[in-house]
Amino acid sequence: MKNKNLIWGLFFILAGVAFILDRTGLLGSVSVWSVIISLLLVPVIVTSVRHLNFWGIFFPLAIMAILFDETLGIEKFTPWPVLGAALLLSVGFSFIFPYRYRFTQSKWTTHTTDNPAWDKSSDNGEYVRIDARFSGCTKYITSKVLKRVDISCRYSGMEVYFDSADMAGNEVELNVDVLCGGVELYIPKNWGIKVEADCVLGGIDQPNGAYDEKEKILIIKGRAKIAGIDITYV
Repeated sequence: MKNKNLIWGLFFILAGVAFILDRTGLLGSVSVWSVIISLLLVPVIVTSVRHLNFWGIFFPLAIMAILFDETLGIEKFTPWPVLGAALLLSVGFSFIFPYRYRFTQSKWTTHTTDNPAWDKSSDNGEYVRIDARFSGCTKYITSKVLKRVDISCRYSGMEVYFDSADMAGNEVELNVDVLCGGVELYIPKNWGIKVEADCVLGGIDQPNGAYDEKEKILIIKGRAKIAGIDITYV
C-alpha cells in the first residue's frame, strides 16, 4: 500500500510539473498528454521487468514510441511496425522464458521439476496438471480429494470438466496460464467461484450466481493473455 501511495504521489507531482513546463514552452513540440500517458506506463514497465512479463514491457514501450515518434524521428516505424514488433517480441520471449518458471510467488504457484505437486498429478488425485500446446484438449477430472489444478494452455483450445470431481476441503486452487487460447470450464453448481487471475487483452466469463456465498469455493489464479476463459455451471 505504501509503495502504491508513493507511485501515485510521484505521478501527480510529475504530472503537475509537466503542465507547468508545457505552459512555459519548455516541452517544445511534445504534448503534455503524451508525457502524462508515459508517466502512467512507467510503473507498468517497472513491474513487468521485475516479473519478466514481456507483454507488459514491449507494448508500453511501443505506445511510448508512438507518442514520441515525431520527437524521435521514427514516424515511418509507427504505429503498426512497432506494435507488430512488440507482439512478436512478447511472444518470442514468452516462449523462451515460460510463465511458470518466471513467477515464484503472488497469484501463481511456482512449478518446477522438484515440486511434489507435479509429481503427484493424476486425474483422481489431489493435484491435476493439464497442458496443451497448439492443439485441442478435453479433460475430465474425477478426483474426490481435489486440492489444486494447474492449467497451461498456449495457442490451443481446452475443455475441462469438474462435474465428477469433489474437493478435499472447502477450497480448490485453479492456476491458469492461458496465452492466445480459449478454455471452457464446467463447474458443479454447488461450487462458488472467486477470480483472482489477471487478464491482459482477455477475459473470464462467469455464470450467474458465481459470486453467491457457497460452502465450496474454486479460486482461479494466474493469468490469461489474449485469451478467454468461459465458466459454465453443470
